[in-house]
Amino acid sequence: MTMPRLNPESVLFAVFLGALAAFPPISIDLALPALVEIERGLGSTGSQAGLTLSLFMAGFAAGPVVYGPLSDSRGRKPVLLLGLVLFTAGGIASALAPSIYALLGARLLQGLGAGAGMTIAMAMVRDLFAGAAMQRRLAAITVVANVAPIVAPSLGVGLLAAAGWRGIYAVMGVLGLVVALTTRLSLEETHAHATRQAVPLREAWGRVLSHRHVAGHILLNGLAFGWMFAYVAGSPLLLLHVLHVQPIVYAAMFATTGAAIVAGATLNGWFGSRGMGSRGLLAVAIGMALVASCALSGLVFAHQVHLFTAMPLLVASTFAFGLAAPSAAHGALDPLPKLAGVAGGLLASVQMLFGALSSSLVAVLYPALGIFAMSSVMAASALLAGAVWLALRPGRAPMKQIRTDSQLMG
Repeated sequence: MTMPRLNPESVLFAVFLGALAAFPPISIDLALPALVEIERGLGSTGSQAGLTLSLFMAGFAAGPVVYGPLSDSRGRKPVLLLGLVLFTAGGIASALAPSIYALLGARLLQGLGAGAGMTIAMAMVRDLFAGAAMQRRLAAITVVANVAPIVAPSLGVGLLAAAGWRGIYAVMGVLGLVVALTTRLSLEETHAHATRQAVPLREAWGRVLSHRHVAGHILLNGLAFGWMFAYVAGSPLLLLHVLHVQPIVYAAMFATTGAAIVAGATLNGWFGSRGMGSRGLLAVAIGMALVASCALSGLVFAHQVHLFTAMPLLVASTFAFGLAAPSAAHGALDPLPKLAGVAGGLLASVQMLFGALSSSLVAVLYPALGIFAMSSVMAASALLAGAVWLALRPGRAPMKQIRTDSQLMG
């Protein structure tokens, strides 16, 4: 069986990369409407059903730190196929799970597989593109990956009604199989520097983390995801419990902020194609997020938080994440092309870590601070991002001597 090769310059290739990066949000948001049905169908508790999301995210956070170094030594395609096989097997096992414990194990396996998608997608972009072209491709990945959370909950509701919760997981398995077959039959290896020799994980991480520019942009990306995920964690508390909007209004508002991420990433690619560098775009994004989150905190203190005062600020914050993410990824991946897998893996894992941390802080602080818990975590993340951005300014003495890529690999 033969299929036409994916042309790296084509729109289809950009969609393929975006689909790889979209596996985590699709796998989370498609399953959200099914939690109650899982609880009933398997005789589990609500907390056990909720663990299907937590264990998936744990698997996703752990996988990239292994996939990255492995793809640098063994090549992108075989490692991506390994991840897709795990994701597909996890989806099928979830659909067939006879108990809640079997489902939890299958979701952990699925999360481990999903971690390959985002890691390898970003590494392949670094393999194939440079400069403004690279930034445009990273922006396209961000756009496709963030369209998924906008439509996935509605698709999940439809699948739940048509095929039950097992049907949702079966669809995930089929999606994984389709992408795996596309990878096997149409994707060519992109990593010309694969050595076929395993790089020790500790050494690989050390090489990337000792590079001030790379490590700084990995941290910037994590902090940007932190202010965005603080909103994700706090939005139901603000909109449903404080402002008491109807669920359909909440869904519309959530979709609007998701669309703002897409708009920010699209604008990033547009400015990048016209010569605006990553540093300037990061400055605009961080400044916008800081102003919006501080203004939201001011509204909380003034007891003036209403739907029409809060939503523009939340939209601005998520827009800022979409504007920042491609540039942060560009800064993390560009300096060390031979270690793009390691950098992409750490980028994905640190992003998930900061998302978990910020959402946990919102949950812990909410009983004492109310909605200020959300706005303060958003503001703190943006403020820390600003400090990192300043520390990375050109001409500043590095924390360690930055080694060239040839020295690192030598």
